[in-house]
Formats: sequence, C-alpha cells, structure tokens
Amino acid sequence: MIKIKNLTKKYGNHYALKDITLTINSGTIFGLLGPNGAGKTTLISTLVGLNYANSGEIRIDSRDIKKELAYIQSISSLIPQNLAFYPTLTAKENLEFFGGVLGLGGTKLKSRIDSVIEITKLSDVYNRQSNTYSGGLKRRLNIAIGLLSEPKIIYFDEPTVGIDPQSRNFILESIKSMREEGRVIVYTSHYMQEVEFLCDEIAIIDNGEIIKQGSLESLLTQKFKVMLKTDKEILQISIEKLTDELNRVLSDGQEVKSIEYGYNLESYFLELTKKRLRD
Repeated sequence: MIKIKNLTKKYGNHYALKDITLTINSGTIFGLLGPNGAGKTTLISTLVGLNYANSGEIRIDSRDIKKELAYIQSISSLIPQNLAFYPTLTAKENLEFFGGVLGLGGTKLKSRIDSVIEITKLSDVYNRQSNTYSGGLKRRLNIAIGLLSEPKIIYFDEPTVGIDPQSRNFILESIKSMREEGRVIVYTSHYMQEVEFLCDEIAIIDNGEIIKQGSLESLLTQKFKVMLKTDKEILQISIEKLTDELNRVLSDGQEVKSIEYGYNLESYFLELTKKRLRD
C-alpha cells in the first residue's frame, strides 16, 4: 500500500530525512519509533502531502504522490497528537463541521457520524460541549473526526498521551480492530508497551535515517539470547543451549523462576538510539 524509495528531505544543510526506503502493506499496524527530532513527524507530514521531499519516490495505493496527491489525501487521515477540534462545540457540532469540510452532507454525513460515534463510544456525551470532556473522551473525539472520511490509511501520532489506563486500553483495542478491516495503520508512540501490543512491523528512525526495520519478532530476536533464572543462578545463554541447561538445573534440584527470550522493545530501542537526552 505504501512504498517509499530513497526519500530525502533537507532544510539547508540539515537532513531531516536521508535515503528512507520502506514498504508498508495493507492490513498492517506499522510502528514508527524514534527519539524527539528523529524525523518521524517529517516523514508522516511528507506522506500526507504537508511537506515535499527533495528527492525520492512515494507511491501510495499504487499512485505517485507527485502526480495524484489529491487522491492520496482523500484516502488518508492524520490523527495528530495535538487535539484538533473546537472545544466550544459539542461532539455533534464538531463532527458536522469537519464532515462538511470533507464534502459530506445529508444522509451520507449522518451515516458517517453514526458510525464513528459507535466506534468511539461517544453517544453519552454527543451533545455536551467538548471542553468539558476528560482527556480520554477528547482523544476519542479526535479519532472520531479522523475516521469520518473512511480512510484506507490512518496515521496515529501518539494518540494516548495523557489519558487514563481504561481509555488507553479502549483506544488500543479499537486500533487493533481497524487492522482487521484491511486498513494501513502507521502508529507513533513513546510507549514501547503499546507498540509491542499493537504493531506487526516497526521501523526505528534516528537522525533522519532508518536504523532498523522489520517484524517485531525478527528485530527482538536477531541477537537471540535466553535469560534463565533459577533459585540459585541467572544464566544468559543461546537458545540452542536452553534444553541442556534446563536439564542440568532441574537435575541439580534447582527451581526455575523464569525464562526470558531476547530483548524487550525498550531495551532494544535504547541500545540503538543510545541514552543521550533529546530536545
């Protein structure tokens, strides 16, 4: 669905993106990870036509973005980290306004509003002014607006910032269900547990370059180690030696406390991007 080849974006002598090549398939939740200033926002902005690259190719739904930007924008939706609605309006009024901007009207608009209200479970606050909403409700209204156009491709930019665990869980489960509809989901977050829960594939970007990409499983197991913890010792071994070591510790009468495989995403991310603070 999304094919990016040798994409480069410069501001003066600074490379915001440098030779980015990615393929993102339909029915995929794709995690885009990176420290602050790594290039995530620039890449997404370029994919939705808010930025223009200096060189490289972008094809979305087999269309060249340089030639068919209007079509690509019509099938795409960016749900930003910042809340993008009018706080003095109700959910109903916001949805009617943004639906009108999209060219929807009449029974089509009503149908789409009914659908997104059901998806985001906003019916109880439908006629309440949105500045009275909790953080979770505001995030859900943000998502509802982004879904009005029935996009094939949805870009989520940190959609769970500053909300309670119940709202976070609801949003994550809702995003998972969108994958089953064959959509492309591009998801950025600093919450590594969310990415591990949601994403089929990830790319880690830093200083404008993709430093690792692939399925979550392949990335976290490429330096495959097993940590075997017993009541007497902690062993870091290769997976090939796991059976022998298990047999040994069990025959010694040791109690196995846990077996941990590979990396978790946060430790892997910090190893790649280092621990230097970013602005």
